[in-house]
Amino acid sequence: MNVWLFTGADGLSALTIDGEGANLPAELGPWTKVRAIELHNDGPDEQEAIALIGEHGFCCFN
Repeated sequence: MNVWLFTGADGLSALTIDGEGANLPAELGPWTKVRAIELHNDGPDEQEAIALIGEHGFCCFN
């Protein structure tokens, strides 16, 4: 799965399928696009991220 990595306030990061980050929570921004990432469904963290992106369109993490 190809996604975009963004950084937000207070060291928060997010992965999203939206290259503009328009679906990221505004209250946790401002968001800055960092780079594209490819998720391979390897390990529980990536599996959880993929599930959250599938459900919400994004995944936030510290």
